Parts: sequence; structure tokens; C-alpha cells
Amino acid sequence: MPGDAALLAAAHQALKGAVGSFVFENRPYVAKRLAGDAPGRLGRLWQDLLLGLVARRLAHAPLRPAALPPGPDYERRRLQYLAAAGQPVPPVLAWDETLMVLPYAGQDGFPVMRRLPRAERARFLGRLAAELGDFHAAGHWHGGAQIKNVLLEDERTWRIDFEEAALERLPLPLAQAYDLILFLNIIPLAGPLDEAESRDLLPRLLATYLRHQPDQAVRQCLTRILPWARRLRRLVRPFRRMSRKSIRRAEILIDCLEHELAPVTHA
Repeated sequence: MPGDAALLAAAHQALKGAVGSFVFENRPYVAKRLAGDAPGRLGRLWQDLLLGLVARRLAHAPLRPAALPPGPDYERRRLQYLAAAGQPVPPVLAWDETLMVLPYAGQDGFPVMRRLPRAERARFLGRLAAELGDFHAAGHWHGGAQIKNVLLEDERTWRIDFEEAALERLPLPLAQAYDLILFLNIIPLAGPLDEAESRDLLPRLLATYLRHQPDQAVRQCLTRILPWARRLRRLVRPFRRMSRKSIRRAEILIDCLEHELAPVTHA
């Protein structure tokens, strides 16, 4: 039972769902249940087959060996790996075979974004785009790069939610391109952002990211994704009026990628 046994016991007593906060000795903490078992042999074979097809089509590369093998404690091990690499993740303070305990690391990015005026909102999201680019340029990937998985404590940023063990074997540029799409897709029409602001903001965020992560392999993956995204846009367009936000968000993102990647796509 690594870590403080009393802290771990308090976490077990307080945790009712998958994730929960609690106070121990006048300090706030977060407890999170570890994920279930990894897929069986047949499940891994199908998973590798599908991921291999995606990797060859979009990254022109095979699957890579997993740095961290899958398992119920994958997220805990990944947090410890990233912390050892000096990346902005909360330290794992205590754990056992069923849960782990982290320090409280602030509020997630969504409520922060919603309460900012427009100019400050653009600067805030630009900062997050730059930080994602820096994280990628250091050779890492997230797997859950939405702003809800970025915590703000004073002026410090922490990344959380590293459950996606299946993506461990994707070629790194493709995993990073996936991160970028997750980050950008949730922003249009979120909170106070209307369509005009969304269309103005997204290309600036993409440009900021690409300045901080200039690896052409990521851009090439995005370029190969774009024809599939265009097909998706054509397929869902007739249903636009039936969707409050999701289809419109996808259209804004695809338009942004198309504008940025058009010179490469049409070369």
C-alpha cells in the first residue's frame, strides 16, 4: 500500500463513485478508482488490427511498441511516468489495486473559460493551445486533451485523465493529432462563444499550437484526416438543423483545418 496508509483509508471511506474529492487533515484531495481489467487476448487482437489500419492509413507508419503495458493501473503508472519526465501532472500520493489519491489541483478549464470576457478568453485558450504544443514537442501525448482535463491552480496548469491505454501504440504524430482535434473540437459554441467568435478563434488556436509543435509529421496526419473529415461534413450536413451544437462544431473545426491545411492538401 504505497503512500500514506491513513490517507488511502480516508479515500476509500470518502469515495462513492468513480472520482471524488475529500478533505484529510484539513487538506483537499481527489480519489479516483482505477479502470477495470485490460481487454483479453482476442480483444487485443481486434484492437491492434483496427489501430494498425488507422496507423497505416493516417500516419503511414506501423503501431509502435507500448512504453507502458495496459492494465487496471495504467493511468496511475502513466501519471508517474509523466511526472518523472517533468511534465505538468499531479503527483500520485497513495494507491492500491483499486484507487489512487491525487492532490486537489484546481478548477477545470471549462468554468474558467466561461466566465472570462472575450479578449481574456482568447488569451486563455491561446495559452492552453501553446501548452499542448509544448507537451507534444517534448515527445508526449495525452489521449484526453479536452480543456475539461486541464486544471488551473493559481498560475499553474495540470493535466489529468490519462486512461486511454489503447492509444499507447499509435504512432506518436497520430496520437498528437488526435489530441489536437479533441482540444479544438469542444471549443466552438462552448459557453458564451457564438459561431462568429468560434470561427475567428479556432484558426488562431491552431496556428499557436503549430508554432509550439512544428513537427511536420503531425501536420501530415491532419492532412490525411482532412478528406475523411470532408466526407463526414457532407454526410451530416442535412441533419444540421436537428443538432444543437455537435454538427455545427464539427463543421467549424473542419473548415478551420481545411483553411490551414489547404496548401498542403492541394500540393
